[in-house]
Amino acid sequence: MGSGSKAFDADIDDSLPRGLRSIEALHDPFAWYHKNRRASSVQYDDHRGVYDVFSYKQVKEGLQNSEQLIRPPLAGDQTNNALSYFDTAMIWSDGSEHKGVKGELFRYFSPRMLKGIEESIVSITEAQLDTALDDGGEFDFVDEFAVPVPLRVIMSIVGIPQEDHQQLLEWLETFRSVMTSEDSAEGSLKGKHMTAAAEYFETLVDERSSSPQNDLISELAQETNLTNEEIGSNCFDFALAGQGTMSELLGNAIYILDEQDLVGNVDEYDFEILVEEVLRYRSPLQARARKTTEAVTLDGTTIPADETVILWIGAANRDPARFDEPDAFCPHRDPKHLAFGSGAHSCIGAPIARMEAPIILRTFFDTIRDFSLEQDALVPKPKASKLGFDRMPIQAEVSIE
Repeated sequence: MGSGSKAFDADIDDSLPRGLRSIEALHDPFAWYHKNRRASSVQYDDHRGVYDVFSYKQVKEGLQNSEQLIRPPLAGDQTNNALSYFDTAMIWSDGSEHKGVKGELFRYFSPRMLKGIEESIVSITEAQLDTALDDGGEFDFVDEFAVPVPLRVIMSIVGIPQEDHQQLLEWLETFRSVMTSEDSAEGSLKGKHMTAAAEYFETLVDERSSSPQNDLISELAQETNLTNEEIGSNCFDFALAGQGTMSELLGNAIYILDEQDLVGNVDEYDFEILVEEVLRYRSPLQARARKTTEAVTLDGTTIPADETVILWIGAANRDPARFDEPDAFCPHRDPKHLAFGSGAHSCIGAPIARMEAPIILRTFFDTIRDFSLEQDALVPKPKASKLGFDRMPIQAEVSIE
């Protein structure tokens, strides 16, 4: 085990910050964060035309300021494209509209409501691990485990038929292209894909309204005052977050355990706490983009109205003013990180992630005694906003009963 050498190769977007225009820097951006934070916690990048925020205090303040720092609508000024449907999801709304929808949804993500899915998570994890190990102990942890397990879990919760899982995964990947730029809310989408996704959810919500089943869509249709459009768009967002972020969290956890030579002692750790430190140390979501509705001042820097602000969550979670030894991974540390955001837009799916990730990892290590990563074959995500892996070949040693 151990980190070994890395030979990364990927196309890098030249619209990224100058210090992050290599796959090595995107995989390990923390020196760049520290350098910029020491210079100024808030600074303007004239090349990208955005304000970057690096300190824990100011990032948290920015995340909580949902009146002056908002998420621009996905559809922009257009009202007839497919993104208008998904704009009705609470993540893209602010103020009283956001608060009302979130209030309707919040009770469905309480620990009591989620307790019944624990057995399902274990069953899905065991089945997928059996499939991954069919040809022996060598498999791609991302493609054969970290992607399909969270996908199956969240689809089961939401109520997506199994035969539609692969199609929805394609729509999720297409949708993510709207968020590939850290500098603006604009993105290039395959319009027909998102139109098909919107039509699919419209139909599915209509079906569950008249013929409910044991799933989230049916419960929301039967028990809340949400419109069918709000139900469909929010359930799409739950699938988006529940699959992608969880996949990256699992990959980061395995990478860290290998890098830190901790696999041999994994039974000593409380997985609930370990996951929190993974979220701090390598947050799946590294940055959030916001738009100013009026002039706002952060740490003495006044940002005019209608400017883009990048809140670097990954930098905040390594801020030495907030965390002792921020670049050390401490499996027993229980940090108060910003990986799930803060304030009105804190992630409503956080309770699912906090329950799901420890169960998946614990189940994984019930079967896997040890593993090694093929370091030269690792493929990190070539994005500044996301920290994770597109490919992670692993050689696993199976426990003997």
